[in-house]
Amino acid sequence: MVRTALLVPILCVAACSQPATTGNSEVDINAAAERARGDIGTYNAVDTTNEVATNGAVAPAVGDEPPLVPAEPGQPGGLPDDKTPISEGKFTPDSAQGAANVVQIYYASIEGGKYAAARALWGNDGTDSKLSPAAFAAGFAKYKEYHANIGGPGEIEGAAGSRYVSVPVQVYARLKDGRPDYQRGEIVLRRTEVDGATAEQRKWHIYSIDLKPAPGKGDANPGAGNGPGSADASGTPPLVSARYRCMDGTKFAVRFDNRSDTATIARNGRTVATLDGQKPASGIWYKRGRYDLRGKGDAATLTTPGQPPIACTVIR
Repeated sequence: MVRTALLVPILCVAACSQPATTGNSEVDINAAAERARGDIGTYNAVDTTNEVATNGAVAPAVGDEPPLVPAEPGQPGGLPDDKTPISEGKFTPDSAQGAANVVQIYYASIEGGKYAAARALWGNDGTDSKLSPAAFAAGFAKYKEYHANIGGPGEIEGAAGSRYVSVPVQVYARLKDGRPDYQRGEIVLRRTEVDGATAEQRKWHIYSIDLKPAPGKGDANPGAGNGPGSADASGTPPLVSARYRCMDGTKFAVRFDNRSDTATIARNGRTVATLDGQKPASGIWYKRGRYDLRGKGDAATLTTPGQPPIACTVIR
């Protein structure tokens, strides 16, 4: 499959021109992408100073603040520098590129203040965001402006009747006090492929969002939520520790660092290895060399050099 790197700012018009972006309506993704591309050249000529957002607030003027400068692809804080040629062909809504366009519509809706439409793109008509409509909108209330660049989607993975795909995201925003806020992460989308699934369940919906402060840019609001779906907004602290007991009676401890996306394994107080975060369809997955740690909920499987995988459980 040819991966497509979008690498273009998300424009409000990409969402505003949609016939509907609710969880119960069809979304013409191809038409959305065409309209977005067609408006990129004229967007800067539009006077949006007095544009009224859907929440009733007047879009604030940018003022004299320096422009936001997101990191270039391949640089710290930037999107992956994908050298794969961009596909110019049509794509279907159930393709990986179709999933990336859902992400594009999501951030276009947020930029345009259409928070209900953005929330509806999460699974189960928005409930998978774990936020009420009011709390979802409140997560963006601290921003004066909010933009995102979308990278090329990864390969589609299958598991238990579902399909998953990851899409890299680069957020560049400005808080109401004028400080810039740069974030980098990925969105995982899911759709169902089982007999009896509804048309809505067969569409791509947002399954998870993991955003962290972009390296080298400085976090404008350390320790605070960076919008719904980010690690901080979901309640996950920068460092999380857990202890596991395995089937053979051995124990080990893990320190999960959500800032660097690493997991450090220790036995008897001594560090054994530090593993790098991978891209699981769900749950956790860390790997380095012949060390491998995967899990979901309280269950985990640990693989170490020269040993077969062993099942382990969190010690409560």
